[in-house]
Amino acid sequence: MNKSLITALLLCLGNISFAWEITYFATDDHPYLQGEYLQEPPNIVFIIADDLSWKHLGAYGSEELLTPNIDRLAREGVTFENAFVSTPSCSPSRAAILTGRNGFELEEGASLWGYLPAKFPTYTSLLEDKDYEIASTGKAWGPGLLIDRKLNPAGKPYLNIRTNKYASSFDQSPVSDIHYSENLSIFLKQIDQDQAFCFWLGTFEPHRGYKKGLAAVQKLDCTRIKVPEFLPNEDQVRSDICEYLAEIQHIDQTVGEVINVLQEQKRIDNTILIITSDNGMPFPRAKANLYDYGTRVPLIVWWPNQIKGGRRVTDIISLTDIAPTLLEISGTPIPAEMSGKSFLPQLISKQSGQIDPKRNTAYTYRERHAFSYSNGGSIPARAIRTNEYLLIQNFNTDSLTRDIDGGPTKDFMVKNKIKYADLFQLSFDKRQAFELYDISKDKFQLNNLIQDPNYQKVFEELRNQLHTYLISRKDPRLMAEPQPFLYNPYFGFLFSKGLIKWAPDQQGQDLSFTERRNLLKKAFLMVNEEDWYKEMIKKQNGKL
Repeated sequence: MNKSLITALLLCLGNISFAWEITYFATDDHPYLQGEYLQEPPNIVFIIADDLSWKHLGAYGSEELLTPNIDRLAREGVTFENAFVSTPSCSPSRAAILTGRNGFELEEGASLWGYLPAKFPTYTSLLEDKDYEIASTGKAWGPGLLIDRKLNPAGKPYLNIRTNKYASSFDQSPVSDIHYSENLSIFLKQIDQDQAFCFWLGTFEPHRGYKKGLAAVQKLDCTRIKVPEFLPNEDQVRSDICEYLAEIQHIDQTVGEVINVLQEQKRIDNTILIITSDNGMPFPRAKANLYDYGTRVPLIVWWPNQIKGGRRVTDIISLTDIAPTLLEISGTPIPAEMSGKSFLPQLISKQSGQIDPKRNTAYTYRERHAFSYSNGGSIPARAIRTNEYLLIQNFNTDSLTRDIDGGPTKDFMVKNKIKYADLFQLSFDKRQAFELYDISKDKFQLNNLIQDPNYQKVFEELRNQLHTYLISRKDPRLMAEPQPFLYNPYFGFLFSKGLIKWAPDQQGQDLSFTERRNLLKKAFLMVNEEDWYKEMIKKQNGKL
């Protein structure tokens, strides 16, 4: 079909409430723009797990746990084999998803426990302008503080329905007591049947900490657990991973409940269901690291009667691509500032494997994960990931890696750092300025090839490509202006020191400027960081 003819056709359809404004993908091979798909915008249910690596679902080959509901969606939808986050850290990763931009472009939104400035629009706010009803349950954008936003950018929170699904085994719920699917149900009952909606469902699982015994309740055989080669192959580590997998099975059960709610309320036929995660498993050399177990996540899109299911796509996708994709699907203009690119062509294709040869690169980054700059416990980095290689550039090579989530595995590695000296060094020691890994030969990224003369040409090409991209996106690290990252606020101290109580639906947005400033000062004095606090306030130019 001729592109100009399509455009003219759309202009003539003024009385139809929904039409895609970007039409380059519409061809005679695709059913779109042929009648039934123009009638109404699709609903969106976006399910995002907290710390789930791509490997740990049945749909991605895991035999250690059961995820039948997610596996069903994968069989009937599109499974993306190579999806990567912008950064492997909770709140900045979620900020990148919401804004469709690399997290390093988001100023105070680039680091954990910061805030996401309101000047950066989100796909949720743009859909709301398009008359979508926007809501959320569970973990939304966060952790952090809302400063110049009245509401969490994920949407109006629905958190009132709570339960302990494991009351027969635990007095207190071993996972979040937020009943995700029932809160979705309450929301749907409050809006009109023909009202388009976008619902963010953020599970708090499988984030630490884990309640020992959930794996047994979930009937997992911990002896079958495969320990990644970057971790010690010991029972304590295996048990820790087993409890992590138990929480993933809990997520799968939630997904089944969500499908039932959509069916019961007759919303399923025109609803897109997306499943992904904000970063990888919360273990050393995974979460908060730019290796695959930190940045590579599941991405499954299910859209009944609209896309050809049962396909596995190998194109490299960044989760920054989700925002422009949802905007394009809903007929909403995509802001030029977004670094993400719509993957709608991959969804509406009938092919598996590689759809677009140009989708062969992901760019990832990491800044501060926990507060550790003043004591040198963080290593900022940038990376380029292709189908063949991973190149990482580290910017603070004098520092030790310390901002890693705690837990039994980390404790074991610290306690046994002599016995497992090589693995300890990989996870906790200083790092070289550049790391280069051959993915086909080294799936766990253990063998740094940066000194190998056979890979020097590859290194130079990837480094040039990485720098060209980062400079084109005005990354402060490459522009020699890292101050926005060095003195980003760290609001975690307000909660960890007990100055204010954490509440998923509140997140501190009701604090006045004076209250916020006084609490920050008190928090940083309590940890002997007065100098850093003063510099942060100075660099923030009165915003805090």
